[in-house]
This record gives sequence, structure tokens and C-alpha cells, in this order.
Amino acid sequence: MKAVEDLNLGFTDAQSYGERSNKSIFSEIFVKNSYLDDLLRSHIYFLIGEKGTGKTAYATFLSNQEYKNNKSIVKFIFATDYEKFYNLKKTKNLDLTGYSGIWKVILLLLLGKSIEKKDIKHGILNFEGTPISAIVEAVNKYYADAFSPEIITALKVIDESEAIARIIQGINIGVATNSKIEFTETRFQTNLFYIEKQFSDALKKVKLNKNINLFIDGIDIRPDNIPYTDYLESIRGLAHATWILNTELFSNIRDSKNGRLRVVLLLRPDIYAALNLQNSANKLLDNAVILDWRTTYLEYLNSNLYKVANKILSYQQDGDIQNMDIWEDYFKWKLPPTNQNREYDSAFMNFLRISLFRPRDILVIMKLLQNKMKKDGNGTAKEFDVNAYRSDEFQNDYSEYFMSSLKDQLTFYYSAVEFNHFLYFFDLFSMSEFTYTEYKENHNKFIDYIHDNADEIPVFIEEPLTLLQLLYDSNTIMAIESYCEKQYFHFSFREKTNANISPKVPVGDNIVYRFHYGLYKKNRFGKF
Repeated sequence: MKAVEDLNLGFTDAQSYGERSNKSIFSEIFVKNSYLDDLLRSHIYFLIGEKGTGKTAYATFLSNQEYKNNKSIVKFIFATDYEKFYNLKKTKNLDLTGYSGIWKVILLLLLGKSIEKKDIKHGILNFEGTPISAIVEAVNKYYADAFSPEIITALKVIDESEAIARIIQGINIGVATNSKIEFTETRFQTNLFYIEKQFSDALKKVKLNKNINLFIDGIDIRPDNIPYTDYLESIRGLAHATWILNTELFSNIRDSKNGRLRVVLLLRPDIYAALNLQNSANKLLDNAVILDWRTTYLEYLNSNLYKVANKILSYQQDGDIQNMDIWEDYFKWKLPPTNQNREYDSAFMNFLRISLFRPRDILVIMKLLQNKMKKDGNGTAKEFDVNAYRSDEFQNDYSEYFMSSLKDQLTFYYSAVEFNHFLYFFDLFSMSEFTYTEYKENHNKFIDYIHDNADEIPVFIEEPLTLLQLLYDSNTIMAIESYCEKQYFHFSFREKTNANISPKVPVGDNIVYRFHYGLYKKNRFGKF
């Protein structure tokens, strides 16, 4: 076994595994489970999971290699992309249809740029002679052969829609054109529709020998300078465009048995719920893969989450131990039980207790423990030290990580300035557990604070139940229900199902609330 300090625990951000030097490592540690094959089904258009559950990891794994006749591409949306959309909205007065039209052109361009000669069915057409290649080439020439298939660059096509439409009309691509169409700046939607139509017709003529999947990532991050409602309208347009392309274009292309095009959006559950898509519940059941790493203290040894943790520790060991349970060799320590029916709590049980049952949480805990042991001069040990876990330093570091993760979650709704105000809310609680009455008293104090220190009250703070729901949605709090001398513990991430992706926070006289253990040290509630 390797010493703790010599373990390569990988990256907490799966995006790093897209780099060439890290691909082999990722291939070794990635645990192939049912979600991977489910994600490749032709009718799946949404990959849904909480932050840290592995959405980017699945997309990156598939993009690193051709898996089961699937070629996959991951494209990230960045703040600058949304800024462009925001400017377009102000100049073009965009509605849902307008956003959808822009996104359809962008997605078609990204897909068209991703198709290579080797992806074309042999004996049908040479890639260089296909209509789609002619369109892509025309766009390349317009941008002096500098065009790259990134979203921010694709937006240039939108900005120059009149010129691009005229160029496409003037080339011989083997699809029907209408010479009477007037391409003008004042007819923005007409220009976009024309470009979309030519792309669509061109793609219908390309016969693929493999599936090509386009994953769109980065949707969870709202740029600070883009208002919440405008941002939501933009990604609602993206979701609508994705649905239309997948169901009305790609699925109806003839002779597509050997290869199909598909767009998949990576979304958090709360963002999906906020989009309020038509037939949203049916789409979740039929067209989504929802990442769920939940397990129990009694069953964790057979869980996918445990397999991931064990794989990270085992892949780099010398000798043939790939299938061994090496976790128990590195984590031998046991702590007093949190349930009277157990003799003790294992290390993994404690990891579950302070986490949200996410792979990233488990990895972060291991890395922080490793860092603590290195700092203390214990890195040469071949097992993790329970005293490192009990230390104030580790618990402070983990609580900082947990709060940072919470900030990433909540800044979808709040600006950075608003979140800093939000931190005052925690200072109003002296105990980790509280009733609804106590919560409302502190909420009133919080509103008074906002009145005195902020320009306006954010919509998600104004009403007590709205804020309580947000705290529950973000897993900041849990609800403890007392019934017939028993207690039932409700966490939002544990309550989610395909049929109920946004469970309501329990409220009642038999309910008390408790802050998550991961926040204890940060909020001065003591050790977890």
C-alpha cells in the first residue's frame, strides 16, 4: 500500500480530466455504472444532478473516448456568452421564441463543426462534399479561417446573421434556397430561420456511422451581472431549442439507425424546476437521467458512492488489487455510534454524515485529511489518522468548503453582494436546531438588517416560507419530524424523485430544523 502522502486523489473538478495529460488517470478511476449507458439512450436530453454529483464527469468521460459507437463533445457556457445574449435581448427585444431561434443555430453550428470525415457512413458521401461541410467552410472563410466551435464564437454568426445568411445562399450546397428572401438587420428572426433551415436540410443529407452527442455544461452558473429573470429566459430558450432539435429534427432524419445527433443539457434539479418546461414531469420520467448517489449506513458497502471512493484508492496501488476493498485498509478507525443499534460508526459513515452523498464531497474530505497529515508530518503513514478528522483545522477547512459549495449553489439566485448579506442570517442563530417560530423571529431580524444594509430585498428572502424553502432546496437545513415517538429526518436531496424533483419543506408543530453538519464549524455550532 502507498503512503497517504503518495496517493494521487485526482481532481475535484472533472473539467480538468478533459486535458490530455489527465485522460488516462480518469479512465482508470471512473466507475462505469448504469447511469453511463442510460445517458447514451437516444431519448435522453437532460442530465440532472446536484452540484458535485458528477454531471461534468460523465460528459467528460464520454468525450475522452468513443464509447459504444458514441462520439461526444462537451461545450461550456461562460459568463461572456450570457453577456452577449443579454446585449442581444436589449437590442432585439428577444422573447422565448427569439432565444430559442438563436440557440438552435448555435447548437446546429456546434454539431456541424463536430462532424468529421471518419464519422460519415462509408460509401454514402465524402465529407468534403457534404452540404454541412460546405456551410461550415463558408462560415470559416467569413472569419478568415479562424472559426472555432465555441459558443462565444458561434454567437458571432448570430451577430452577423444577415451576412452569414447571404453567404449560405450564395454557395452551392445542394439544398433548396429562396432567392427572394430579404436578409436585413431589421429582419433578424428571418435571417436566423434561414440559417437554421439550411443547416437542418444539410444535416439530413449526412449519414453518420456513429452517434454524435453534444453536451452543454456550465448552465448552473449565473453571471453576476445578468439579472436572474433574463438569465432564466435565456436557458429556457436553450432547453426549448434542445427539445425541438432532438424531437423534431434529429429523431426524424431518415436512415439514422447507425448514427444519430443529440444534444444533452447538464442541469441542477432546482434549475430544471425553475425553467417550468411544458410537461416537465413527463420529460423527467422519459427524457432525463437523474444522478442519485443516495445510500444508507447499513447498505453503503454495496453503493456506487463507496465503489467510487474505493476505486480512487485502489487504481494506483502496486499489484493486482483492483477488486479489493482497500478502503477499509486506509480507514480503520471507528467512532462512537450515532445510532444506539450500532456498535460504532465507520469512517465512511462519518463521511456520509457530513456530506450530501456526493462524490465530490467524499473526495474533498480525503484530500483535506491528506493535507492535514502532510502538514503534521504524518504523511508517510499507510492509513488515514482519525485525529486528523477530529482536528479543528480539518473541520474548519471542510466547513469552509461546504460554505463555498453553498455559495456556488445560491449565487444562481443571489448576486455576490446579496450572498454576503445572506451570511448575516446564520449569525442570528445561536443553536444548530430551531423551531419554525424561532426561525420566523430571526427572519424578521434578517429583513430589518437587509432594509438597513441593502438597496432592496431579494425576492427569495422577502417571505419566510420562500427563504425556508430555499434553505431546504440547497440542503442548508434538514427537517426533523416527530411522529408516534419516532423521529424522521428529511433532507431535500434524500426526498427527490423523478416524480418530485423539488420536494416541499415540511412545516408543522411537530417539525424542528437543523443546520447541516458541514456548516457547524463555520457557524460556530461546535464540532460535527
